[in-house]
Amino acid sequence: MASGHSLNGLLCIGHSHVASVSRASVEAGIGLVALNFWEMPGATVRQGAGLRLSDDLARRLGQHRGPVFSMIGGAAHGVLGMLVHPRRFDFVLPDAPHLALDAEAEVLPATAVRRVLESLMADFLSLMGHVREVCPGSLVHVEPPPPYEDAERMRPDIPWPLYPGMLHDISPAPLRYKLWRLHSNVLRDWCRKAGAAFLPCPTQSANPRGFLRDLYYGDGAHANVAYGALVLAQMRQLA
Repeated sequence: MASGHSLNGLLCIGHSHVASVSRASVEAGIGLVALNFWEMPGATVRQGAGLRLSDDLARRLGQHRGPVFSMIGGAAHGVLGMLVHPRRFDFVLPDAPHLALDAEAEVLPATAVRRVLESLMADFLSLMGHVREVCPGSLVHVEPPPPYEDAERMRPDIPWPLYPGMLHDISPAPLRYKLWRLHSNVLRDWCRKAGAAFLPCPTQSANPRGFLRDLYYGDGAHANVAYGALVLAQMRQLA
């Protein structure tokens, strides 16, 4: 997006999950400014141990009076556990202790898994904090889509080189689901402390076991444009 482009209207910022909402808005003819930082070199810069917005983008976001919908980050749970780790692990999710454990894995404390997950999220939480500081309107963080259950359908879509050091095997679905839930718990806690809102994924997008429905499958790590349309509808209701 050009430097002088207006940020009036519905605004969504973040990383790769922005794409499904952006495409849905185009297909529906709904005005949306969608900023995907992966496609904007220089939009974020490192400051100390974290990330912040560039001065130019911070100034422009500071002129936006409506809510800012954040899809910042969203992939840390997949980075940690989409593929089987060389030290195969699992954990008991405290708020869902009934979920199956991998019989071949070492069971780690949930607190230890959460600390690793938080370390992978640190840059993005830092960036969210800067957005919260510079934007006069409310910040609404959008929950990433739930994981997809069927590993065989996912397999052709996995960008294996992006997961160095991991085994070429997709992790059991219960572990991937637990990591997604833990990731969302970290985000909810951050939003509560920062005075931001947390927007859960659309209820109709998940099957009875909590996984992404076939209709909304994208590429294993992302949902598709139909899912984006559901999120766009949520955003419009809140805006």
